[in-house]
Parts: sequence; structure tokens; C-alpha cells
Amino acid sequence: MIETRYTADDLKKLPLRAIVAFAARCARRVERLALPPDDHSEKEKWSAAVAEALRVAEDFARGLPCPTIESAVRAVEAGQASLQGDLLRENAYAAVVRAAHAAATAIHAIAVREEPEERRLVSGGPPFHPLSHLADLSADLAALGAYTAAVDAADAVATSSDFTVWAAEDYRKLLELKLGRFPEAGQPIDPSPEGPLGPLWPGASGP
Repeated sequence: MIETRYTADDLKKLPLRAIVAFAARCARRVERLALPPDDHSEKEKWSAAVAEALRVAEDFARGLPCPTIESAVRAVEAGQASLQGDLLRENAYAAVVRAAHAAATAIHAIAVREEPEERRLVSGGPPFHPLSHLADLSADLAALGAYTAAVDAADAVATSSDFTVWAAEDYRKLLELKLGRFPEAGQPIDPSPEGPLGPLWPGASGP
């Protein structure tokens, strides 16, 4: 396993959209490595699943609706078994799956927190949100999923020291943008190379 320069707890210094943006960029860096080989019988199917999983993760980071998130996660998960036996490709594909998971759990955390909620356990007592623990758990899972996506992506490009450098740079820029606090959704952020985080592989072509 490649040692990263951040932890899951470090990611909790970011709001949820920024966390998912981080995961999506890590997965994008290894997207080509995640695709099945040209002679794979279901190359088109699993390539489409990878593309859709990354799209919905990026859409969430941008603040866009993600009505297909659940189907995208199921579809990309289904492709993992077909790639067994090729460790680097497995790791790259797992990074995509984890990025999609991070988006799905972040969406769940926000939805639960927005449920009409507060009630008082006793008259005059403090308000109590019966689902707040579930929302916090989902937010924690989003951060863990994003961290795991980064580790899987780093393992997929084990021969490249640049990955951890540029992933750490993403994290630094996201902190500087001050997009909000964990476990809030935070402000939208464009994770693409055209956004404020810049190219995925500055000065290099990538893996």
C-alpha cells in the first residue's frame, strides 16, 4: 500500500462536496488504468460504468442533482469481479468505485440531515434530531470512501511518485478555498481540470 500525505480525518477538515471532489480527481488520474483491456468481452459495458460513476461524483461536487447515483454505484460495483487477476487495474477500478461510494454516502448524509426533524425529548428541553447520528455516520463514511479512493489510486500507479504529490496539492487547494465545514455539504466546486484545482497532472501526461 502506498503511503499518502493525508488521512481520512484530514479530509474531515473539508465539507462533503470538497471531499468528493478530491476523491473524483484521484480516480480520474487512474481512469485509463481502470478500463478493461481491449480484448475484454464486456469492455464497452464496464467502460461506460466507469464513466458514469465518475460523472455522478463530479456532478455532486459541482452541486448538481444526481438522480442516477444509486444505479451508477450498482453498475460500477458489478464490474469489479470481471477484472480480478490484474492487480493494478483492480486498484484503479476500485478507486472509481470508492469515489462513487463517497458521493452516494455524502448525498445520504445531506438528505438525512435535511429531514424535518427536531423534537424535544422533554418539555422545555434542548431540541433533538433523531437522525443526526445516522447523518454523521454517513458523512464519516464519505470521508473514509474518499480516502480509500486515494489509496487505491496511489496503489494503481505505484511506480509514479507524482500521484501523491498532486493529490496532496488538491487537498491543499481545497483547504485554501474555504468551501465550508464538515459535515456540511459546503459550496460547489468544479473538480475538472478547467476548475480552480487545475490540471490533474500538471506538466505531465499522467499514467
